[in-house]
Amino acid sequence: MTSLKGTRGFFAQIDALLTPAEQQIVAQASDFCRRRIAADTLAAFGAHQPYPIAILEEWAALGFLALQAPQSVGGFDASFLCKIRLAQEVALYSFATAFSLNNLQGSVTRVARAGSARQQQAYLAGLVRGDLLGAPALTEPQAGSDLGALAMTAKKCDSGWLLSGTKTWVTNGQIVNLPLVLARRLDSADGEAGIASFLVHLDASASTCIRREIQTVGGSSFRAAEIELHEHFVPDWAEFGAQDDAFKASMAAINAARVHVAAMCTATLYSALAETVAYCSERTAFGEPLIGHQGLRWELAEVATRLEAANALVVLAARHLNDGNAAVTLAAQAKKFAVDTAIWGVDQCMRCVGAVGTTNTMRLSMHQAELRFAAYTDGTGQLLLDRVGKNLAREYCRTRLG
Repeated sequence: MTSLKGTRGFFAQIDALLTPAEQQIVAQASDFCRRRIAADTLAAFGAHQPYPIAILEEWAALGFLALQAPQSVGGFDASFLCKIRLAQEVALYSFATAFSLNNLQGSVTRVARAGSARQQQAYLAGLVRGDLLGAPALTEPQAGSDLGALAMTAKKCDSGWLLSGTKTWVTNGQIVNLPLVLARRLDSADGEAGIASFLVHLDASASTCIRREIQTVGGSSFRAAEIELHEHFVPDWAEFGAQDDAFKASMAAINAARVHVAAMCTATLYSALAETVAYCSERTAFGEPLIGHQGLRWELAEVATRLEAANALVVLAARHLNDGNAAVTLAAQAKKFAVDTAIWGVDQCMRCVGAVGTTNTMRLSMHQAELRFAAYTDGTGQLLLDRVGKNLAREYCRTRLG
């Protein structure tokens, strides 16, 4: 396996914007990834298993689940840019593992920054330690990107709510025990009363909850599952956020997630390209290294060029979000272009190294399998283009010249 030391130059644009403390956090995460994540995730992929749960436990012990939580609760109070860089360090070795850990970390941040005092008292310490694991539960069998079509209901009862319905494609759904569930609130007196989010504690022995693993080809480390609730009780104080703000907050979270995914895609493609260039520099054919053949060299040069373009777009979108801007169009553009570039680029790398790329002596087949899922999460390419298209007049229209 090729070492990934020396990758700092590719990430220099974001690294330069981090505080010294944040740079130290990234360096610590980078070291952990080389020591623990690199070999174990590849071995797990080869065995058709998810990454070892011990990685999650050690990640939590280092405090990384609380990356953006306040220091008063054991967090680092880090920026959005630092969050992206940690995810990229993991994505160099496994996109799916990075997506999984990033998803869990986001749930800690959500409760730490927007949870009520009662919710923080009940759940925050457990989330920081990794005893409690959260995840957004938005998608349903008949409601994917169209969150307005969701069918999960929350029926008012004494001192709480009874949630009924099914959420699907829940990242880490096989292990989470505190998902944030989006549902239609049903008031017993007035009928439907808007959309709300609920922190739903799932007891392993609860008869009101059924989990079903979603088996995928190459995506075991996402630990995706379907979660079905049957009149599952949630106390009043577990309703998350201000009344009627749940839908808006969910859409804002998806917008930020698009930039997370785009950033992880560029890191994974960088990893694939680095491994491919190293192999093609050592492997000879017809008396010279593979990279000495002009046709192959040009193919990899095209990958490198598009990778840099994708990275520049990711950095631009990330900076806007870090500064508190919505950046809806930029987030959509960054995800669409980065995902397409990464999937195409890894395929190019696979063709350049030949059949050895399909074996576990390299990481390319793992990258190829895991990156495919980036095309479906947080908005498909078609949906993202539609989002960009709807904003064309606002973003690109100028007064006619002449």
